[in-house]
Amino acid sequence: MDVLIAGAGVGGLALTHGLRQRGHRVRVLEAAAGLRRGGAGVTIFSNGHAALAGLGVSLDGLGGRMTGLRLRTAEGRGVVRADLRMLRGPVRVIAREQLVDRLAEGLPDDVIRFDTPVTDVRTGDGRVVALDASGAEHEADVLVGADGYRSAVRRAVLDPAPAADVGWSTWQGLGPLLPDLARGTTGELIVGDAGLVGLLPAGDGLLQWWFDTRWTGDDPPSPSAMLRDRFATYAEPVPALLASVTDADIGRYPHVLHRVGDRWGSGAATLLGDAAHAFPPTQAQGANQALEDAWLLARTLTDPAADSLRRYERVRARRAGLVSRLAAREGVNQPPPRWMGPLLSALPPRLVGLAYRAQIRRFSDVRAG
Repeated sequence: MDVLIAGAGVGGLALTHGLRQRGHRVRVLEAAAGLRRGGAGVTIFSNGHAALAGLGVSLDGLGGRMTGLRLRTAEGRGVVRADLRMLRGPVRVIAREQLVDRLAEGLPDDVIRFDTPVTDVRTGDGRVVALDASGAEHEADVLVGADGYRSAVRRAVLDPAPAADVGWSTWQGLGPLLPDLARGTTGELIVGDAGLVGLLPAGDGLLQWWFDTRWTGDDPPSPSAMLRDRFATYAEPVPALLASVTDADIGRYPHVLHRVGDRWGSGAATLLGDAAHAFPPTQAQGANQALEDAWLLARTLTDPAADSLRRYERVRARRAGLVSRLAAREGVNQPPPRWMGPLLSALPPRLVGLAYRAQIRRFSDVRAG
């Protein structure tokens, strides 16, 4: 089949590999002037690894493997430690730039057309037409909107309503900070009344760091000053991190949410990744779910296209909906209720760690859902 993909992000590029493996002709229309390499780091769980393997993409040599995860209070008290080696697959933190470059490797130069934002879609007669900003028309057997949570394809074929802002934002970056943590294999999550601080080793001496806090509206005049004010009472290494970052190091990503229905498109058009099911990054599953989408869609796409697209949507809606509901609670970003403190203290640390790991496995196990 002749397939158009709107968006050359992680999901769109992964799908390109999978479809080309199966003999489809693929063209990617990307709004930006080049590959979008920003976005700090990406955590790939076992489900993402399995999807990439099925799509013919190896992560060998990229990022760093994470073997443990510690959760602490803002005062520095340990709450739980999870041994990630006991999961059913590796957990790897990778600079998004590296992941995008790996996904683009091996693609012919004419596969991706840059500076070509899709603005509207027409479906009918078993074909689909994507219109770009210049007014040019691109016809294909199938169109996949992988153009993010502001998806123009979604607006045209599913729902014109924008993703809902849930009132939180992530302020994040990636760099050679806190070298003892960056060189290790254990990540840290530090939670308190201001929100969550995440610190994950990303290989090559890099640290993926972020602050999740309640925020809506415009950016503050100085994000770094805002974060230093909000997280001033947090224990080390948070003060050391805040002393090292500048406004130029920080990117803001608002937490948004789409309703995940059983249908993601119409006719020969469908959606993938954030275009289909944007949700907050609290479970570190955004890229992983997009990769699952890509793997299943590449395997499912057959003639007649519309029928196979609806099958793909029904299967993926159940699992993506589960992850979306968990992420939307923003539970990991808020300290446990006070009544849980004595209970957690009374339980054996190993039991608490097993329970925490089971929650991670619930959404990251390739066999879950």
